[in-house]
Amino acid sequence: MPTEIEAGVVRSGAKAFSVEPVALRDPGEADVVVQVAASAFCFSDWLSIDGDAERRVPGILPILLGHSAVGTVVDRGAEGRHRLGQRVLITATPECGVCFWCTSGRIDQCEGLFVPAPVNAVTRDGLEVRAPGHSGTYAEATVIRGMQVFPVDSDLPDEWLAMFGCGIVSGMGAVVNVGRVEPGASVVVVGCGQIGLWMIQAARARGASRIIAVEPLAHRREIAARVGATDVIDPAAGPVAEAVRVLTSGRGADYGFDAGGTLEAVRDAFLATRNGGVTVLTSYVERFSEIELPLFDLALRGRDVRSSQSGRLDMRRDVAQFTRLLESGAIDVEAMIGGVYGLGDLNLALAASRDRAEITPIVRP
Repeated sequence: MPTEIEAGVVRSGAKAFSVEPVALRDPGEADVVVQVAASAFCFSDWLSIDGDAERRVPGILPILLGHSAVGTVVDRGAEGRHRLGQRVLITATPECGVCFWCTSGRIDQCEGLFVPAPVNAVTRDGLEVRAPGHSGTYAEATVIRGMQVFPVDSDLPDEWLAMFGCGIVSGMGAVVNVGRVEPGASVVVVGCGQIGLWMIQAARARGASRIIAVEPLAHRREIAARVGATDVIDPAAGPVAEAVRVLTSGRGADYGFDAGGTLEAVRDAFLATRNGGVTVLTSYVERFSEIELPLFDLALRGRDVRSSQSGRLDMRRDVAQFTRLLESGAIDVEAMIGGVYGLGDLNLALAASRDRAEITPIVRP
């Protein structure tokens, strides 16, 4: 029998959540039902509400959003591999463990990624509701594929662990798993929102000697300095690449990270990185966006450009390595957390993220 819960539904034509009762579908054989303890609000969810979800998949609304959370397993299908009562993390990137990508060391491209989501719930007025990314964590509970749910054995607070499945693995993973920053290196991070600030923290933890933060908002530049940036740049002050070269003996940074969410940020990260350096891209603008980069530099100057979907995560590895970092006190987690909102105040969390007033609002159903 479907379970009725409160959830944040995005209906057609709306620019906000409708917090209302929905009936969750029963779990399939490989699904689990997770009672959500806390969920991290991501700016990408505002983009979905602002029309991106409908542009990518016409007719998809209404939807349930939220893709990074911590909670407890309360039900499961016949083949569910998680025990009842287990504390778990939720991420939007699946790890089936058997497809070509998972068995080739590229779990971040698991064939279960970006596939159409089934109906997740039904509203009281009979509308079928789907959850892009199969997650739907802005709710009291969610039914989700078991391959997106990962046990966590840690005493860290729910508010901290809620950020794991998005900001932590995407930002820190870009530095640790993709860029593989070395001690003593110079790093430039373009964009100091949730992802960029986790990148800065990971670069500091890896022993980077110079960490340059590029961010147009003054209050975010202040946070970047708090969490480890040695230098901060306002891109409005002049060409970013020139400013970075001044700080790096005229060469450019050894590693460049794009976290700005714009085509300009992608280009700045590339141009601010030295010949023979590594540039890591994370921005998603539109499904068919294109970027122009100088071919001479790409082909002849040893510039290594790497994509970073969810930090090329392997959650079984990354839960262990990143929770240890958080537990050690080497990471300033409190700097990353915004307000903590009840589900009834979900639209306040949306506004805080949309207006860039907070880094990571936390939703506690």
